[in-house]
Amino acid sequence: MPMTRCAPLPVADGVFLETPRLVLRDKRADDFDFVASLYADPDVMRWIGDGRTLARDETEARFFRVLAIESEPGHERWDAFKIVVRKTDGVSLGQAGLLRCAIDGAPEVEIGWWLAPFAWGRGFASEAALALRDFAFGELRLSHLSIVLHAENERSVAVAGRIGGLHAGRAVYRDRAVTRYVVRNPGAQPPQP
Repeated sequence: MPMTRCAPLPVADGVFLETPRLVLRDKRADDFDFVASLYADPDVMRWIGDGRTLARDETEARFFRVLAIESEPGHERWDAFKIVVRKTDGVSLGQAGLLRCAIDGAPEVEIGWWLAPFAWGRGFASEAALALRDFAFGELRLSHLSIVLHAENERSVAVAGRIGGLHAGRAVYRDRAVTRYVVRNPGAQPPQP
């Protein structure tokens, strides 16, 4: 599991991280239609939250509430899902990011991804997740990251494995039973007794 040096890029155009094929950038108001299309797609939402799609007005309220939170003074830029954009043509593919959360009632940092179906099976989720993992371990110096997913989501289970995730059993996340994977930072110091 080789790690590359990933540092956040200057805020110009909202770019957070780049990979060979992708740009991970901050959300903007003009991303709403794309994000609404993800929330409305049953193939995408099957694996997110309770599995239900969201109406456009519900998505709009959620999207702009999150956008406001992410632009508040003091909000750490890394603590947000980013829009994943293909470099070759500027097409938005999905979202991926790092988020502070609670898993089994304990504070954690989650790494997650969700892409539009046309982007599945091309390695984009793995590429984005690897860049985020490397940033979390190299820049934030986190000891580990948590992944929460539905065990039946074979594609996400495969991505979890590609970024070094090890199955850690069942957990409770946002009041729902999920399957948890943990990615350990190979360079982290073991906890002292």
